[in-house]
Amino acid sequence: MRKMHIFPLISLLMTTLVAMTSCHISGTSYDADSEKGYAEAIKLIQKNVDLTDCKIYYMEFETSQPQGNKVETVTIKYVNTNDKAYSQKMLVMGAQVVRDPEPIAPTFESPVYKDVKGIDLATFDSKKIADQIAQAKKLIPKDGKYMSVYNYKIEESVPAGNEDFNSDYVKGKQSTSFQLFFSQKTPDGKPAIAEVRVIVDDNGKVKFDI
Repeated sequence: MRKMHIFPLISLLMTTLVAMTSCHISGTSYDADSEKGYAEAIKLIQKNVDLTDCKIYYMEFETSQPQGNKVETVTIKYVNTNDKAYSQKMLVMGAQVVRDPEPIAPTFESPVYKDVKGIDLATFDSKKIADQIAQAKKLIPKDGKYMSVYNYKIEESVPAGNEDFNSDYVKGKQSTSFQLFFSQKTPDGKPAIAEVRVIVDDNGKVKFDI
């Protein structure tokens, strides 16, 4: 079997890794390749957002360090029954701090409540995320080693207030993807870190975006 190399399409850090700085957060933490952190994030959203008055059309679970492999924050975007859109960030690990929602300028995102399908948190299954990540790990080349998931994103296409930005808008279309890091050697044998975007299809199957 031909050996797969992803180097032309990924970010490589050769031989020396530069330490990335971030604010250290004490307290409970959750691995980004297991279901617990995502389940905690969903509980946090349900506790702090009135889901009877709004629909969530964007949700991103993220870590502050690409190789950290910890679910640290979740950012959501939602539209209420008055067609006003907001973005809100929540700290999942540690003290679970919830920031105030911020209005979204309609120029680039102007969703209409009745047209948004929304992400249904009542039926959201965090086990499926862990399964998708497990699938992606199997796609890593044999000489590679899993390191981390940087972010996991679910987003629904919404129209922009400026019609010039609506060429890719499809009502109700939702997409899921995540960023995966793994170590691998370059063709000349030097160590490197590979970053690849993983796309999840409607049936929950994954593929590398290469």
